[in-house]
Amino acid sequence: MHSLCPDKKWITKLSSAGLVYYHFGQQVIAELTGQLADQQLVSTLYDKVYENFIEEVDAIDNGIDAYPEKPRLTADYIAFAANVEQNFDSIAEICC
Repeated sequence: MHSLCPDKKWITKLSSAGLVYYHFGQQVIAELTGQLADQQLVSTLYDKVYENFIEEVDAIDNGIDAYPEKPRLTADYIAFAANVEQNFDSIAEICC
């Protein structure tokens, strides 16, 4: 996005999704929100949608790994549920 619009901070190379979004995204958001395309709300939504969705599509299309190293978060839902159940049982014994 930065190569086409220097005031934007994102440096991920645009794929077809990013190019379509770059050219038509503000118009679509303006139409969906009932705002004018040059209003601050449209600009803010445009940036947020790009940053939180379209940029990821662009990265995947360009072959950028989603997890270049190990993932930041590892979820162990079974251990979490067991811990919650154990704590709940302890509280139930004290209260009841």
